[in-house]
Amino acid sequence: MFHLTNHEVWALTARADDRVGAQIATWVVPGSLATGVVRAVVVLSPANHTCGLITASGRFALHLLAEDQLDLLPRLGLYSGHDRDKLAGMDLGTSPGGLPVLPGTCGWAEMRVVDRMDGGDRLVVLADAVAIGAEPPRPPLRRAEAFARLPQDVRDLLVAKKVRDGERDLSRILGLAATPGLPVP
Repeated sequence: MFHLTNHEVWALTARADDRVGAQIATWVVPGSLATGVVRAVVVLSPANHTCGLITASGRFALHLLAEDQLDLLPRLGLYSGHDRDKLAGMDLGTSPGGLPVLPGTCGWAEMRVVDRMDGGDRLVVLADAVAIGAEPPRPPLRRAEAFARLPQDVRDLLVAKKVRDGERDLSRILGLAATPGLPVP
């Protein structure tokens, strides 16, 4: 049933000391119905560089990508921040708390981590907005349309990455060491 959803594409940026990072979030949903409270539940892979920055600092900037920001999907979602600075060369803004802010999004919020749950393969983070940046209204980027608009070679790379990540994540869920050749029940 989850393959039937077509959620928005969210990007996160973070800073811890002099290190910065960015990634595409696995999932983002509103985290409260309370009036005047902007709270989000964000699901991340603990293997990601940016997740480590969020864990170290307790803060991140949440960005709803606009439909014309398709180029950010492979840049922030295909490669690891452990291997490259995904923000290098970008014209970034800065949040009041000093976090990198992506330009041209549907909007952004500087978030403070309130709580988290370790699910093994994913870290579920509850965070409150401490600052919000409004952008001119524009349609958000959605998963299915974004994937369909990407070049075939990029789609192939993203699918292969998802398969590799899924195999890694299954071993984390089952509590197994990620050892090559180890049978997974």
